Amino acid sequence: MSSITGDFISSNKISVEKYLLDEHLEVYLKTKTRSAVSVCIDYIYGLILLPKRKNMSKMAIYCCKCSNNQSLSHFISNSTWSSADLLKSVRTKAIEIIGEDGVIILDESGMRKSGNFSVGVSHQYCGNLGKIDNCQVGVFLAYFKGEKRILIDERLYLPEKWVNDEERCLKAQIPYEEIVFRTKYDLGLEMIDNAIKERIPFSYVTMDGFYGENPILLTELENRGLTFVADIAIDTKVYVQEPIVGIPGKKGKRGRQPTIPRVLNLFSIRVDSLSSSIEGWELIRIRKTERGYKEVYFKAIKVWRRQDELPCENPLWLLISKDAKSGEIKHSFCNASENASFDELAKMQSSRYWVERAFQDAKGYCGMAEYMVRSWNAWHHHMTLVMLTMLILLSYKIKFIKFHKTSLHSVILIMKFHNPLKILNAEELAKILNHDNNMRERARASRLKSS
Repeated sequence: MSSITGDFISSNKISVEKYLLDEHLEVYLKTKTRSAVSVCIDYIYGLILLPKRKNMSKMAIYCCKCSNNQSLSHFISNSTWSSADLLKSVRTKAIEIIGEDGVIILDESGMRKSGNFSVGVSHQYCGNLGKIDNCQVGVFLAYFKGEKRILIDERLYLPEKWVNDEERCLKAQIPYEEIVFRTKYDLGLEMIDNAIKERIPFSYVTMDGFYGENPILLTELENRGLTFVADIAIDTKVYVQEPIVGIPGKKGKRGRQPTIPRVLNLFSIRVDSLSSSIEGWELIRIRKTERGYKEVYFKAIKVWRRQDELPCENPLWLLISKDAKSGEIKHSFCNASENASFDELAKMQSSRYWVERAFQDAKGYCGMAEYMVRSWNAWHHHMTLVMLTMLILLSYKIKFIKFHKTSLHSVILIMKFHNPLKILNAEELAKILNHDNNMRERARASRLKSS
C-alpha cells in the first residue's frame, strides 16, 4: 500500500454536502416549511473542524458558511426534523459499509454537566469519571466488525426524580409519553429489540458487568434466541454441576412443611474461585495492538447461572481470561454453542474493547460530549448528528484505505486542508469581542439583581 501523496490530498476533497446528497440523507433534514440541510452541513463541519469546545458560538464564528449562532441553535433545539428517522438511515448505511454479521455492544456513557436544568442531568454515577457526579447518562448501541466500529443508537436515561417531577420534565420539553421511568436495562433491551425489528444482521450482543449482572436482561436475550457475552462480577455465584431443584424434606417433627424450592444436591460457588485453579488455561492471541499483540490466558467452563436464588434451566459458558501482561482477570457469561472453540470464545469476550474505541472516536473527533443544550429534542438531535458525522468519516476512511494507509485522524486532516477555519479580520474580531463583553456585563447585572 503506497504512501499518501500531495496529489492524492489535493484531488480528494472530503465533502459533507456531497455525502448527504449521494446517500440521499438530505430528505431527513427537511420540515414541512423549510430545508435544514445547509445548517446541518455547517454543524457537522463544526463538530469535525474545531479542535476543542465545539459549541455553536464557535461554529458560527469559524466554520459556518450559511448559518449563524441563532440558526444553529434553532436547528438543534427547536427544528422538527426527525432524529429517529435520520438515525435509522445512519444504521442502514453503517451496516452497508462495515458489513453484515457484526457485533452489537451495549454500553453507557456519562457527560458531565453543571446546573440542574439540562434534560436528565442528576447527581449520579459517571463511568467516564469513575465516580458520582452531576451528569447526563446516555445508553448506547455500537456496531463493529473487524476494526470498523460506530455508534448506531441511543437512549437518554431519565432518573426517577426527573420522572417524578412532571413540571421539570415539561420545561425540558420531554414528550409526555416519554415521562416514564425506565431502567438502563429497559433502555438497552429496547434498542436491541429495535435492532431485531430493523433486521440488523448481528451475530451476538456483548455488554459490561453493569448489564451482565442483571439476570432478567440475560433471560430476555435468551428468550429472543440471541447469543450474548456479558461480563460479571467476581462474587457472582454459579453451579458447576447440573443442579436438582425441589422442595426439601421436613427436618424433625416440629415446624411447618417446607414449600420453597431449593437446590438439593449442591451449593453454588463464586466465579473467582474457579479462576484460581492453574488447570485448563490456554494462551490465546486476541488482536493486534500498537505494541504487538494482546494475549490472554483463557479457559471456559460450563456452568448454570442463577436468577431469583434458583438455577436457570440451561447451562452456559463461564469465560475466564487473564491478561498475559497485567494479570487482570475477567469473568463473563456466554451462551454460545457448545461447539465454539476457545479461540472463538476468547475473542468474543474481548470484543467489548471496540465500544470504548467508538466512544473515543465520537468524543475525540465528533464533539459528542461538547454540547451546550438543555432540551430533550436538542440532546437527541445532537447525538444523531454525532453518529452521522462518525458515519461520514468512516465512509471516507474505507474509501481511501483502498489506496493508502488511512486513519480517522488522517481523514480529518484532509478535511481540514480543504475546509480551513475562517481567519478573522480586525473588524470581525472586534465585533466578537464587544459582543462577548456585552454578554458578560448583562450576566453580571442579572446576577446582582437576583442576589
